[in-house]
Formats: sequence, structure tokens, C-alpha cells
Amino acid sequence: TPASEPPEWGEQVFTQTYTAGDGTQVMEVRYTLPMVQNTDAFPAGAVINDWYKADGASRMESAETNYEQAVADYDVSKSAGFSFSPVTEEMSYEVVLSTDQVISIRRTWYINSGAAYPTVFQLGENFDPQTGIKLTFTDFFTDAQTVQERVVDAFMAKADLAAGGFTREEIAGAYQQEQFCLTSDGYTFWLQGNALNAVHSPVEVTLPYDSLKDVSMYAAQ
Repeated sequence: TPASEPPEWGEQVFTQTYTAGDGTQVMEVRYTLPMVQNTDAFPAGAVINDWYKADGASRMESAETNYEQAVADYDVSKSAGFSFSPVTEEMSYEVVLSTDQVISIRRTWYINSGAAYPTVFQLGENFDPQTGIKLTFTDFFTDAQTVQERVVDAFMAKADLAAGGFTREEIAGAYQQEQFCLTSDGYTFWLQGNALNAVHSPVEVTLPYDSLKDVSMYAAQ
């Protein structure tokens, strides 16, 4: 049965500024994650909120480890007389589809550690709006091999990847089947930045629902 009301989205923010012993800022993280505001009218939202709360807490634990590395880098730079750029991490989210069948969310994770290029990741989560349970690839597709072949075909047809001369094997090696979300236009898959040599940002393709309907259990509205 459809949820009585659609979810109203807010945010839960995990943020921390980290400093070295002399007070110099060495790292700052700010993860803005989804939070359903009207869990009384949309009960599955409580389960979704808990999933992101746990995800945010886990990322803050990882940040503590990264902080130790940032302090070490700062100490080395300071003693050698080199300039030091503090590490910044930001995460934002977008609800890209919300129906009675699925809630699809994509996140952008941006890390600037002073390198020539920032590192950017795309993350996607799909949830059952009746239960709030996170769905996986096998909840949508019946034939992983066929899906992979068609997704790789779509990436091979992209002009920017074609110009890079990437082989089918390289693109298939960078493909991760759980990295996708659902939009009004179809299934969007992406290859992470740095998964392909000299490609620094995620590359994405959208396959229309009709193009995968023979291997999909999801009936687009």
C-alpha cells in the first residue's frame, strides 16, 4: 500500500573542524545527509534516517583516521618549510526520484587534499518507500551480465571516453553494479573518478527504462 503522505526532506549534518597542536586548521569535514522530517506520516522515513545516521557516524570515525594523517602531513610540511593546504571534505545529496515504488538518492562526495585535482565520488542509495529498507542491484535486475554489457556499451559510446581511447575491458573493470540510481529518465550508472586513468571526476550514463525492461523488475511509472 502506498505511504499515506510523501516524505518531506531535511538534512542531518555531520561536521568537524580539526586542528594541529599549534591551532592550525588541518582538516574540515561537512557531510550533509538526508533526513525525513515527517516520520509520523511517512514511517519508512525513520528507517531511512537511521541508515544515514549510521553512515554519517561511520564517516566521522574514518575522518578521525584521516585527521591523524593530515596532522602528520602538516608536521612534515612545517618542518620542511613547505606550504600546507588543509584537507576539506564535503558531501551533499539530492533526491532524484520518489515514487510509491522507490526512493532514489544520489550523493556527491568532494575531497580536496591539495592535489592538482579534487577527488569526487558519486554515491547512490535506493530505498523501499513502504519499509525504508535499502534496496540493492538484485532488487531491480534479473541478469547482472546483460545489464553490465549494456551499461558498458553506453559508456563506450560516450564521446569523452571514446576520445580517451579506453578499452571495453578497462570500462568493464571500472564498472560497479551497485553504483546507480533511478531518475525520471531511467537508470543512471556512473564510473568513479580515478577509476580510469586520467579521468578525475565521475562519468555517468542514463539508460532509459525501456532499454533494460527485459532484465528489470522495476516498472517505471
